[in-house]
Amino acid sequence: MSNIKRILLLQVILGLSLLQTLCGQPPRLSLDEVLDKARTNYPSIRGKLAAIRSSEADAQSMRLSFLPQAGVQAQAFNATSNQVRGASASAGGLMIPITGVRTDGFNNQAAWTSAASMVIDWEAVTFGRRQARRNQANLSIEQAKADYESELFLHQVRVCDAYLLALNLKKSVLLQISNLQRAKALQIITRASTSGGLRPGIDSSVSAAEVARARLQVLESQKMAQQQVLRLTELMGEPSLGYELDSLIFYHRLPDMNRVSGEKAYIHPQLRVLQKQMALGEANQTLLKANALPSISVIGSLQGRGSGISEATQKDGTFRIDPTLGAGLPLRAFNYIVGFTAIWRPTELFRVKPNLSAQRERVRVSQEGYNQQKLALDAGSENANLQIELAQATVRQAPLQLEAAQQAYAQSRARYESGLDNIQTLTQTAALLNRAEVDQALAVNGLWRALLLKAAADGNLEEFLNQILN
Repeated sequence: MSNIKRILLLQVILGLSLLQTLCGQPPRLSLDEVLDKARTNYPSIRGKLAAIRSSEADAQSMRLSFLPQAGVQAQAFNATSNQVRGASASAGGLMIPITGVRTDGFNNQAAWTSAASMVIDWEAVTFGRRQARRNQANLSIEQAKADYESELFLHQVRVCDAYLLALNLKKSVLLQISNLQRAKALQIITRASTSGGLRPGIDSSVSAAEVARARLQVLESQKMAQQQVLRLTELMGEPSLGYELDSLIFYHRLPDMNRVSGEKAYIHPQLRVLQKQMALGEANQTLLKANALPSISVIGSLQGRGSGISEATQKDGTFRIDPTLGAGLPLRAFNYIVGFTAIWRPTELFRVKPNLSAQRERVRVSQEGYNQQKLALDAGSENANLQIELAQATVRQAPLQLEAAQQAYAQSRARYESGLDNIQTLTQTAALLNRAEVDQALAVNGLWRALLLKAAADGNLEEFLNQILN
């Protein structure tokens, strides 16, 4: 019974230990989840979305400006009524005009006056300026959206590349741990041989040095893997080391290069944003031309005035002044205005000419930027094709190297255990096997990265993502 209790207690302890291990495992992230988090959290992506909303709000404000403008004003003043004949100007509201010319000389007695008005002003005919502003606003929205799509595309490429590098370094950690286990197994054999006098003592020292070197390689690979995970999570907008990567199929199968399209029936996102930038510049040219044309507005106004000063003179030829508020506040005289106004400033033609010249040069700058970007993308596409060819050749050779290295290590270890070879040869073949394992992992990862490079150059990330999901 005591043995059964011990066994049961041991099983409970092991079960609790396993449960704690499972609960303590960091969350696993697939590439799709990483891309979703980056799309949602990364500041530059959110900034581009804010730019789209800003452009849409500007367009809405512009559309509302096409509606008739209406204003209502009411006022009440206690002021004198002295005035002289002649012109005056209100400079920015600093001089308030006083209406009415007295016939009884100057009088400093004040009275209340009131006024109320409503004015409606609508720019009815703009000779194309309204449509030019509408086109400019719509192109601003399209340019902001294209800028967002370009930034999102480039960031997704960066995230995919960082994910592949993180997986490669994770694989390197596993390979270095396997190399450490081989070195430890060799150390056990060497210690047994040297303690029995079958091998010289230097073999034990060499094996101990190999174990220490393998441990250093494990530590170095772990450091690099953690740094790359931190870089990946930074691109996700959540810098943290508490994530575990899901390797998906990257080390289980190679991408099918026959599914990669060689035709470009679409516009690269980086080129699309430059196209919209050129179109926006041309719309600005059209608006500048329209600004030099006249405009016709419809104006309607209803006004009322009240005053504590009488309209007619008294018997002595003076005006009666009632200083009370009740006398000046009610409106007594009413007027209305309905009509059209046409405004044209011919001098705008001279001012617009250099502005148009400057805007044409800005469009030319955008055009040359487009040409430069297209040249770089074409070169990048050719480079991607070359990288794919080299990666495919590497993938074909890497398994041959790995198989030969495994055979060499097995033969060298058998010869060493039989006393036919020295430990230096065995350590060399062990290093060769470790290098071949790393090269095999790099070859597989390199083909995936070459495919990503091709997708980035062509502007179609689906070529890469479809290979993972299907």
